[in-house]
Amino acid sequence: MILRFLDFIIQIYIILVIIYSLGSWFPQLTENRFFDFLARIIEPPLETIRRVVPPVAGLDFSPAILIFALIIFQHFLR
Repeated sequence: MILRFLDFIIQIYIILVIIYSLGSWFPQLTENRFFDFLARIIEPPLETIRRVVPPVAGLDFSPAILIFALIIFQHFLR
């Protein structure tokens, strides 16, 4: 039961990372409370990844790396 709940939380977090990443392409969307909330919960792990893997040619791969790591972690839970 706890593993199912953790799996659900990781799935929701992955969706939020995708929404946050897509929203960053539209600056007018990032000016509301929802994106402020997303930034507070998603930016800390992204910043950690960016310290290890900086953007390459202007492309930030940190969301993709975070999602990949979460999927691997989710796989080990099952």
